[in-house]
Amino acid sequence: MVTGDPPVTSPKTAASDDDDYTAAMSHLTIGQQIQELSKQLQNTKEELHQQVRDKHGALLQQATHAGRFDAALNTLAEDVQRVRETGHRLKSQVDTQYQQVENQTQVLGRLHDVSHLLRSAGTLLTLTAKLKGTKDVLRQAELHFELGQLIEDKDLKDIEFIQQERAYVISSGQRIRNLTQMQLVTGLQERNQNQVVNALKIFMNFNTLEKSLDNLLTTFIADMEQSLKECFAGNDISVLNKSPTHNVSKPAASRGPGKTPQLTTTQNFRAKFWKSLHWLLYDELYETCTQIKLLKTALEQINQFGYTSESSDQCIPQRFWQQVQQLLRKSFDECPQHVTQTLQEGLSKLLTSARGLEQRLNGEFQFDNELFAPLEVGYVSKCAANLKACLAGVDLPGNETVDNFIRVALTELSAALIDSRLTNSIANVFIACGKELCTKLEAQIKLGADSKQVVDLPNLQQQQNTQLANVLYYYKDSVRRMLSDLQVQFEKTPGNARENISRSLEQADLLIGTILQQIMESIITTISIIILSMHREPGLNTERLSTTGPSMYMKELQEFINRSWSHHIALFDDKQMTTKCGHELAKRCIELFLHNLCILRPLSSAGRQRLKQDCQHMEQALKALCLNLAELGKPSRLLRAMSLLIVQTPQELVKQTVGEDCLVPSYIVLLLLFGHAGADLQSPHTTANWSNERLIEWLDGHTAEREKLELISGALQRYRDNARRKNIQQYDEVYPMMVEYFEQALKAIP
Repeated sequence: MVTGDPPVTSPKTAASDDDDYTAAMSHLTIGQQIQELSKQLQNTKEELHQQVRDKHGALLQQATHAGRFDAALNTLAEDVQRVRETGHRLKSQVDTQYQQVENQTQVLGRLHDVSHLLRSAGTLLTLTAKLKGTKDVLRQAELHFELGQLIEDKDLKDIEFIQQERAYVISSGQRIRNLTQMQLVTGLQERNQNQVVNALKIFMNFNTLEKSLDNLLTTFIADMEQSLKECFAGNDISVLNKSPTHNVSKPAASRGPGKTPQLTTTQNFRAKFWKSLHWLLYDELYETCTQIKLLKTALEQINQFGYTSESSDQCIPQRFWQQVQQLLRKSFDECPQHVTQTLQEGLSKLLTSARGLEQRLNGEFQFDNELFAPLEVGYVSKCAANLKACLAGVDLPGNETVDNFIRVALTELSAALIDSRLTNSIANVFIACGKELCTKLEAQIKLGADSKQVVDLPNLQQQQNTQLANVLYYYKDSVRRMLSDLQVQFEKTPGNARENISRSLEQADLLIGTILQQIMESIITTISIIILSMHREPGLNTERLSTTGPSMYMKELQEFINRSWSHHIALFDDKQMTTKCGHELAKRCIELFLHNLCILRPLSSAGRQRLKQDCQHMEQALKALCLNLAELGKPSRLLRAMSLLIVQTPQELVKQTVGEDCLVPSYIVLLLLFGHAGADLQSPHTTANWSNERLIEWLDGHTAEREKLELISGALQRYRDNARRKNIQQYDEVYPMMVEYFEQALKAIP
C-alpha cells in the first residue's frame, strides 16, 4: 500500500483548471492537440514511475501480507468444509435414532390406548354384571354413577362386544330416573322424608339433582298456573281439586282465562271465583309449600347447603316463592277485565286467604306488600264510593246519616283489617269522608249576636246550633264505639290507622267547642257584670247589715248560673265537653269574684261577715257547674281561704306566707289590706284613676306577680309622697305592715 498521498486538489480548482485547459486546447489544431496530449501522458507516466521508485519498499511489504492472507483464507475454507461434513454425519446419526424412538413411542401409545380400552371395557362389564345382580335402587344409582363416564366414552362406543351392556346400562338409567321421579313426587305427597332423601341421593348419583329440582318447581308452578286459569274461568271448585302430579303439558279441555265465563249471574260467578281462589291459596298452595319445606329438610339431610341456605340463589324455598309471586303478579296483570274488577272489589277476601296462608305456614312464606298494590286502587275507590254514597245529597246530616255512615265504615274497616297497608288506606278514606261530614255540619253553624244571647230562652239559631253539636257528638261517639268494637282486630294489625282515626275527631271537638265558646263568652260577660255589682251592694259599710243570707248580687248570680246552664249548656249531649266548660267557667267565676272581693272598700265588720257568707253561697252556686269543687284544685281552695281572709285583721293577714308555694297570692293579701286602711291610703286603681271594671280587666291581662306588685307599689309610693308633702306625722297604722309584707313578697319572686 502506498503511504504517500498525492496533492489534494479542490474539486472547484480542478474544474476551473479543466475549463482553462479546454479553452486553451480549443484554439489548437488537431495535430497540436495530439502532441499536447502525448506530452501530458508522458509526464503522467514519469510521475507514476517516480512514485513507484519512491514507495517500492512499502509496496513489497503489502504484497507479502496479501499472500499470507490468501493462504489463511484457503485454510479456513478447508476447516469449514470439514465441520460441515461432520455436522451432516451427526445429523444422520441423530435422525436415525429419533425415528426409532418415535416409532417405539407410537407403538407404546397404541398399546396403552388398547390396554385402557380393555380396562374400561372390563370395568364396564364388571359394573354391568353388578348392576344386573342388585335389586337395591340406591345401590344401582351408585353403580350408574361409576358407569357414567364409561358410557359417555366415545372410544367405547365403537367396541362391538360391549354394545349390549351399554344399551342395558342406558335403558336401566332411564328407567331408574323415571321411577325415582315418581318416588320423589309420591314421597313429597305422603310426607315420607326417607323416600324423598333416597330419591335425591339417586339424582345426585346421576348428576341430575339440579335438573330434577328445576323440573319439580316447574311442575308446581305449572299446576298452580293451570289452577289459576280454571279459577279465572269461573269453573267449580271440583275442577281444581286434582292431584298436583297431573301432566301439565296436556292441553286442558276447559276454556282459558281469556273467554267470558258462561254463568247465569255475576253473583254466581263471584261466589265460585272466591271459593276457588280461596281453595287455591289456602289449601293447594299450602300443600305445595309444605312439600317444599319437606324438600328443603331432605336437602339439608344430604348436606346440599346451596339449595337450603337463605343467602344462596339456589335456595329451593326462595326460588319457589319468587316464582309463585311472579305467577300471581302476571296473572293479576293479564286477567280479563271482569276478573280484575272482581279482584279489586274483593281484595279483602284475597288478603284474608293470603294472610291465612302465611299464618298457616308460621310466617315462613310471606307475600310481598307490592304484590297486591295494583288491586288496592280499585278496592279503595269502591270503599270511598260506598262511604260517600251515605253523604251524597245530604245538606244537613242527622243521626240517621251518621248511623248509615258508621255502618258502612264498620263493614269496610272490618274487611280491611286483615292487612295493615289496606287498613291505612281505608282509614284515610274514612277520615276524608268524616271531614266532609263535619264540613257540612260546620256550614250550618250560626254565628252572631242572636246565637250568643243567654238572657232569654234559646232562640231558633241556638237550638239549631245545639242540634248540630249533638250530631257532631253522636258522630264522635259512634266512631269511638266503632273503634272499640274493632279493638281486637286493630291490635293484631300493625299501623297507626286507629290513632289517625281518633285524631281526626279533633275536628268535631273543635266545632262543638266553637258552638259552646260563643255561649260561654256571653255567660262569662254576664257573670262579670253581676259580680261587679257587688260594689253597689248597699249596707256593706254599716254595722246594721244582716249577716245571714246571701247578698242581692249573689242571689242574681245563683239564678243566672242555674238558668243559663240548664237552658243553654245542659242541652248539649257531649257531657265531657260541657263538664270541661263548666270547670273553666267555675274557675273564671272564682277569679272574678276574688278580684272584686279583695278591692271592696270601705267595709264594716258586718259587711265582711256578709261577704264571708257570700263565699259560701258562691260554692253552692258553682255546684251547678261542677258538682265536686275539689276537682277545680287551687281555685276551689283559694275560694274557701278567702272566706276566712275577708274577716281577718291586718295583723292576721300579714302572717300569710309568700312565695310560689303559697295558696293565696301576695297581691290578694295586699289588696285586702287596702280595705282596712283609711281613705288617705287609696287603692291602686283609685290612685291611677281607674274604674273597678278597668282594674279587673288589667288583672286579667297581667298574670305575672311582679307586675301586680309594681301596681301596688305605685299606690304605696304615692301615699308616702302625699304624707311627706302634707307633713303628716303619723302614717296609717296599716301602712307599715303593708310595706313590710310587700318587701317580703317582692323578695320571694324568683
